[in-house]
This record gives sequence, C-alpha cells and structure tokens, in this order.
Amino acid sequence: MAEKYQVITDKLELELKRMRSEGRTKLPSEQELAGLFSCSRQTVRASLEVLQKKGLIEKRKGSGSYLVDNSSDSRTVFFMTEDCDRYQSPALISGLKERLVSAGYQLKTFSTGGSIKGEEEVLLQVIEGRPAALITEPLRDLVPNPNSRLIEEITNMGIPVIYCNSLSGSVHVTPGNTEGCRMLTKKLIENGRKNIACIFRMDSSSGRDRYQGYIDAIPDSHFDESKCMLLTYQEEKDIILGNEKKLSSFADGLLSGCDAVICQNGIIAHQLANILNKAGRFVPDDITVACFDNGYYSSGDLMTAGYDNDAFCKALARTAVALAEGRDAKSVIIPVR
Repeated sequence: MAEKYQVITDKLELELKRMRSEGRTKLPSEQELAGLFSCSRQTVRASLEVLQKKGLIEKRKGSGSYLVDNSSDSRTVFFMTEDCDRYQSPALISGLKERLVSAGYQLKTFSTGGSIKGEEEVLLQVIEGRPAALITEPLRDLVPNPNSRLIEEITNMGIPVIYCNSLSGSVHVTPGNTEGCRMLTKKLIENGRKNIACIFRMDSSSGRDRYQGYIDAIPDSHFDESKCMLLTYQEEKDIILGNEKKLSSFADGLLSGCDAVICQNGIIAHQLANILNKAGRFVPDDITVACFDNGYYSSGDLMTAGYDNDAFCKALARTAVALAEGRDAKSVIIPVR
C-alpha cells in the first residue's frame, strides 16, 4: 500500500491541473490541506516537497506555495509520430487538430523519422516546451526503449502522456485490433477462404494483437506457421520503402495452397497484391488480400477492415483535454469494422 504522503501527492497533482485550468495559482495553506486530507501537517509537507522537486510548485517564504509558471504551451498538445506525412497521418492530424481547436487547444506535430534518436530529440522538446499533454505513437512498444526514462521524466513533470495506436501506458486510444482481426479472418472463412496466411509486426502491440485475433479465428487444422510472416519494424520499413525482396520471397510460398492473406497495413497489402498479380495469381479472384487500414491504399481489390477516424479523433482529443485539465480519463478502444 502506498505511503499516505504519496496518495496525497497524486491527489494534489490532479488539483494543480485544475487550478491551472481555472487560473488559480496559490495552494491552500498546509493547515488547510491537512484538514482536507485528514492527515498531519508533516504529511502534507512531505507531499509538497515532492511537488517542489518535480518543479510543479514553488514555496515563497511567509506567503505559501504557488504553481510554477510553465504556461508557455499550457494550451498546446504535442503529437509525436514517425512521419507526419505518412499516408494515414494527415487524416488523423487534421481531425485531431479540429477537435482540439474546438476545445480551446492548439496542436503541434513532430516527426521522429522512425528512429530512437529522433524520438529522443522530440521528447527533449516536450520537456522544454511543457505542453498541456503529449500524444505519442511509439515506434516499437513491445521492446525495451531507452527513451522510456524521458517519458518517465515527462510524466513526473505532470504532463499527461496518451498512447495512440498502442496499448502501452496507463491511458491509450487504439483500434480494437484483436477483435477486428478475429472478425476479418472469420469473414474470409465465411467467404470460402480456408488457407489464410498473414503478415504482421511482432514488435508492436497492434501487430501482436492482430496476430492473436487471427490465431483465435483460424481452425487448428488450418494453421500453418510457415504461412505467417512476422516482421520487425525495420523489415516493415524496408518493404514500405520499396524493397520487395523479402515480400516477393514470401509471396512465392503463397502461389500454391493459400487462398487469402491478411496484412498489417494497406501499403504492404497493396505491394503484395501487385507482386501476386505479376506472378499470375490474381487478386481477388485467385487469392484475397486483406488488411487493416483507413488510408488510400485500402481500396480497389483489397478487402479492408477499418475504424471510424472521426470517432478516433474525438476520443483522442477528449482524452488529452480531460487529462490536461486534471480530470480523469480512461483508455478507449475504437471498434474495427
């Protein structure tokens, strides 16, 4: 069980966010806080010392405790992603910005370039800029990341962090990947496709959860590990950048035996469909290529499962604003259809 002063510290951090949103700067006296939390002044003092070390409050001799002025970006939400121009990102950024502006906030977007170093540089800007909240699409959320220490520093500063398209962190907004892939796989089976292959990322929670949904829906008698292509981040990036060698090699194994394949995203599905068509295995007549996506690659002959982008943006903005203003917010799973 947490120490009494730790519990009070957590409650005071939420109160500080409310004070900032309401324009109040001075905290109640130690005596008033002791009465409010039914504890001793010594316990209150220990909590205030923690907040002071975090840089959230300052003590003024003979006057009391005050919020530290870090309001330069207090109405701005930072959004960090691999590439703001990636084909899915513009629709997300546009919808998120619209929702935040209507709530009185601005949006600043940052690209990491898909590297740990790039992510580190953005997180250092977060620490310097002290935004109202940070929304992040992590690079690889299932493997250790040296930048986790910077995320911890950001949360200790009282800046809420919301994870987008990821199950990491205490608060996240993400599509329902497991149920969505389970549904997509069952739909393929209902359409007469029985030998279904898959291509998923294994160092991200989105890929792992989609793979889980695929496994849940595939009958044991039809599961073939050799038909499951499990990618790393770098392998996926190489494919997206046009290196078709690995994908072509995998496609060779699909030329016989498989009648469908589910892909991590629309870019991979689109490139795979081109490779199969060139090899004389026509999509969708001979083989169905399916994917998860809301982007423009998810069209034509591909079978797709997506989510409501407007609902996703609403949930993301609502969560960021609530946490920025010191209110509680729960994680949100957006249904995939």
